[in-house]
Amino acid sequence: MHSIKRLRLRNYRLYETLDIELSPGINLITGDNAQGKTSLIEAIYVLALSKSHKTALDHVLIKRDMPFAKITAEADLNGRQSTMEMIVSEEGKKARFNNTEYRRLSDYIGLLKVVMFAPEDLNIIKGSPAERRRFLDLEIGQVDRHYLHHLTQYRKILKERNEHLKALQKKKSTDKVLLEVLSDQLIHYGRKIVKARREFLTTLEEKLQIIYQDLSGESNLTVRYLPSLEGDEKQKYDAKQPLDILSGTTTLGPHRDDCGLYFDSEDLRKVASQGQIRTVALSLKLAVIELFESKKKGTPIILLDDVFSELDTSRQKNILNHLSKDAQIFITTTTVSHIDLDMLETYKLFNVENGQIKGVETHG
Repeated sequence: MHSIKRLRLRNYRLYETLDIELSPGINLITGDNAQGKTSLIEAIYVLALSKSHKTALDHVLIKRDMPFAKITAEADLNGRQSTMEMIVSEEGKKARFNNTEYRRLSDYIGLLKVVMFAPEDLNIIKGSPAERRRFLDLEIGQVDRHYLHHLTQYRKILKERNEHLKALQKKKSTDKVLLEVLSDQLIHYGRKIVKARREFLTTLEEKLQIIYQDLSGESNLTVRYLPSLEGDEKQKYDAKQPLDILSGTTTLGPHRDDCGLYFDSEDLRKVASQGQIRTVALSLKLAVIELFESKKKGTPIILLDDVFSELDTSRQKNILNHLSKDAQIFITTTTVSHIDLDMLETYKLFNVENGQIKGVETHG
């Protein structure tokens, strides 16, 4: 099981300083909108994954007019007491684990495991293929460090290939041999990425179908990986070479792949109601948690950002029943009146106001 005993923030969004002791079980974070509820659990997400679930712009994580933001946690990682630290500045990010700095974030990601449920998760279903690739990359990366390495290498080579394509497009180079070399390297790492994604989705689908049926009563949900490149990759890269040079970009590969969700072979996005889409998104994340546990990676920290307010009591109970009783859970909400507190045996309640904790209550 992964949990955080103590969380400290400095210059993080609204928070000038924060130092709180957390419950190993359920932590309720309440307050009006734009007061810092989501920022608090976002900080935990950033600490674990080195990036926000809400923005790709690191500088917005830093309190205005401050040079850096720092997140520090005393964590319990499957019984191992650890200290973790993430510093965000204009120079980039620095990650430390037990006072050792990690030069490569890919080696650091996955030490602390988290799964986030947030309104933005609907984009996994409704949004662009990039949203679904991001979901795959983040979740696979937490359980497979080799995957992160392969993905990093692939992106580095992809950048080089695209730069060379632009040089060929503008007649600044005529070197087709280098293009062939870069294509071969993309194929090498691309195969590893696609293999990992397929295996992940196969395992995830088994768990997803059971969870979705339990939450909705429906049993017609399937998942399919949709590659942009199959068969003889080398031949297909060669065939696309003129188009790639003309456009100055690589048009095939894992960076263009997608995965589809279907109801009875029909694209879920075309036939599902808003309620069904929300339930599928929740089921996806619950399936990820079960997958982590099945791989003996430890129960992750679970972050529920403004999720319960849109669910009735029955669905709230269904979700909690699917979560490990040992899990550390964070729930943000504008008011606890949306939540049936009787189903929570013990919890710690934090009231947030303008980047400060204004009240703490322990129940049970």
